[in-house]
Amino acid sequence: MGNMTLFIVGIAILSLGTYLMRLGGAKLGSRLAFSERSQALLSDAATVLLFSVALATTFYEGEHFAGMARVLGVGFAVFLAWRKLPLIVVIVAAAVVTALLRIAGIN
Repeated sequence: MGNMTLFIVGIAILSLGTYLMRLGGAKLGSRLAFSERSQALLSDAATVLLFSVALATTFYEGEHFAGMARVLGVGFAVFLAWRKLPLIVVIVAAAVVTALLRIAGIN
């Protein structure tokens, strides 16, 4: 029971932090003037951060390698997204490919 309480408190803290970040952006966004170069740098930094998180979660589950099934599933999703298929198709197809690979014994 204690772990569930800790989990819920963690979610509440993250939710509050997210809300405060969004509120700060809305309140300060009109007051701060960034140069075009600074805006491009911030946009690139956000893209790099999201890409690095996606890359890390593709290859690792905790401290261990996530397995080839996940890597191949993500690769298949990237291919489908590159072909500009709808997002729901990409997600479902990648999940199916990953599941089939795991059923086939490819971990």
